[in-house]
Amino acid sequence: MQVQMQEKLAKLQQDMEASQRELLNQLKQLTAGGHDKGKSPAVNSGDDHEDLAYPPDFAPTNFQTQPGVYPQRVPVTIRFQYQVGAPASMNFPTGSGSNPGDNPINPVVPDLDDAAEIEKIRVDLPKQLEDRCKWLEEKFQAMENADYHRGIDAKDLSLVPDLVLLPKFKMPEFEKYNGTSCPEAHITMFCRRMTGYINNDPLLIHYFQDSLIGSAARWYNQLSRANIHSWKDLAQAFMK
Repeated sequence: MQVQMQEKLAKLQQDMEASQRELLNQLKQLTAGGHDKGKSPAVNSGDDHEDLAYPPDFAPTNFQTQPGVYPQRVPVTIRFQYQVGAPASMNFPTGSGSNPGDNPINPVVPDLDDAAEIEKIRVDLPKQLEDRCKWLEEKFQAMENADYHRGIDAKDLSLVPDLVLLPKFKMPEFEKYNGTSCPEAHITMFCRRMTGYINNDPLLIHYFQDSLIGSAARWYNQLSRANIHSWKDLAQAFMK
């Protein structure tokens, strides 16, 4: 897209330069023709260039020039072929002016097709960038999830990964705690049922989850091994 626009701009500049040269030749011919036939062109004291007041073959009759009044300038039509099959004509008065765009030697010719294309890009670009960022974010999240699931290990999920179960250990039955009754009473009940294993912190921590249901079980599942190092840590966290 950028290369095509640069080519269009280069072609436009070449056409403008050719038109400027042609206009300069026409002005020189008109000026030379006026001097050869003895026709005096009107002089504008505010301009640096002489302007032609009438065509070289036209002889005015009883023409009187009032002091301070000058004839109206004759417009010259310039056609720029800035795009194949799409001519654009612009009128500029001969002579120089304070506005650079009013000078026929340096006319300003807008390329409407390029302007429309640039405006369309300006409008569409933010949405394209937003869609692209959203797509990249989704891809990144998918990659993160894939890496996370591939990296799941049973040891990472357990609060006591080094627990070794006793050969003949049988888990006693507990009254399930659902988060509505007294947590201290449940801790007391659990410890009494686990008598004989009260010095085995890993065993107490691991099997405490079997005495929980509902919101209490969900609470246990969100515990981190970084915060639970002993049965005392678990009991204190449970009773908060």
